[in-house]
Amino acid sequence: MAGRSASPRRTARPGLRRRAWRALTAGDRPYVFALAGVAVLVIGMALGPLQVFTTAADRVDELDEQRERLREEVDALEDRERELNDPEEVELLARSELGLVQPGEIPYVVVTPEDDTPRIGRDAGPPASDEDGEAPWWRRLGRWLGERVGPDG
Repeated sequence: MAGRSASPRRTARPGLRRRAWRALTAGDRPYVFALAGVAVLVIGMALGPLQVFTTAADRVDELDEQRERLREEVDALEDRERELNDPEEVELLARSELGLVQPGEIPYVVVTPEDDTPRIGRDAGPPASDEDGEAPWWRRLGRWLGERVGPDG
């Protein structure tokens, strides 16, 4: 029995293959497959240059934006140049930023009280800090001894 079932398979398979091949190659089907293959090939070949084109277009857009930013910066600097060419503006800057005065003027300076002024008495000396690096050496020494000798030791 096993011998009989094996031989019909061998004969049936080549016939099936031939029929399938004939069905695929009959009529206009080979041309359709060839056209589909050519279309896939053309699309594959077009993807590389298309990617290069889109990358270049993105770079052009980026450079256009950068050019606009630089133009705005140049405009702002030109405006500043025009301002600094005005003698009144230069005088105002010299008075406010450098503290300069004209000959014959009497300069005066208003001093406001600050919180960091040195104090006399108990508060004299450098302020203590919670961080070890900024605390005075005697406080760091006291902390170190307290940790080593402490109430438990």
